[in-house]
Amino acid sequence: MRTIGEQQRERRAEEARRGAHPDGHAPADAEQDEIGNPLGQEAPEVVERGADVGAERLARPVIGDAVTAFIGGMSVSFGAVAMAWAAASLGGAPAPSAAHLVGALAFPVGFVILLVGKSELFTENFFLPVTAVLERRGTLRQLAALWGVTLVCNLLGGLVFALLISRPGVLDEGPTRYMIGYAEHKIHEPFWTAFVKAIFAGWLMTLLTWLLLAARGLGPRLAIIWAVATLIVLGQFNHVIISATEIFMGILMGGEITVADWATRSFLPALVGNVVGGVVFVTLLFYVQAQFHHAEEADGGGA
Repeated sequence: MRTIGEQQRERRAEEARRGAHPDGHAPADAEQDEIGNPLGQEAPEVVERGADVGAERLARPVIGDAVTAFIGGMSVSFGAVAMAWAAASLGGAPAPSAAHLVGALAFPVGFVILLVGKSELFTENFFLPVTAVLERRGTLRQLAALWGVTLVCNLLGGLVFALLISRPGVLDEGPTRYMIGYAEHKIHEPFWTAFVKAIFAGWLMTLLTWLLLAARGLGPRLAIIWAVATLIVLGQFNHVIISATEIFMGILMGGEITVADWATRSFLPALVGNVVGGVVFVTLLFYVQAQFHHAEEADGGGA
């Protein structure tokens, strides 16, 4: 079976062979594509671009993966601090409440720092490198190495941030109290609840990657970042790195949480659930969608 990249290259070659109209204008189908798809690229184009970026990540030196992921773990932690400050300013009541809503709206600050700053989270490496492997532009061994380094260094970055922000007097009493309560709530959820919430977190994070590739322009991309990050907090979905940084802060600020609580009640269900949500519900399904898109084009072309 031909890869999506091969099919895309064949399609572009065919368009080049057809050439421009006699009057010198671009082919009509190119103009129609630009007008008919105002919301962004089609699925095969997103997959091809994702495979390009994913192949670059798979070929990157380990030290590059480590530094990028370490920065990512610290960067996204600013979102938790923004959430705590905003929620505490309205009394810090647990969800559902106005405090939780405002905190969710403030949280995407961390995602903007993360994504515009070109650092990475573990869950960002579901769609891009997995697609590169599916397109035969990388290996499973490279993927496993990337996942391992990114996961560990994300956690280390979040831990360093938590160590600094938890020093006495750095964060005021209100945000500190809110963060402790938020972290304690995360580790008191039943295992299967935490697992299903993690599926949604992985789903949303990988969907974010897809949407950022498909969208055109900085404005739409920032809106997508804000919407997805807000939804993750509103739903209290269980993201393996974000939840870890919040729990690390809660532990170091004096919350009644142990490392074992985090490992068994949050980290394990979050890790497995994020992979299921990101790889199965987005990467594989959207890859199949792109394959069928090509099939439809071929049928149409032969009519």
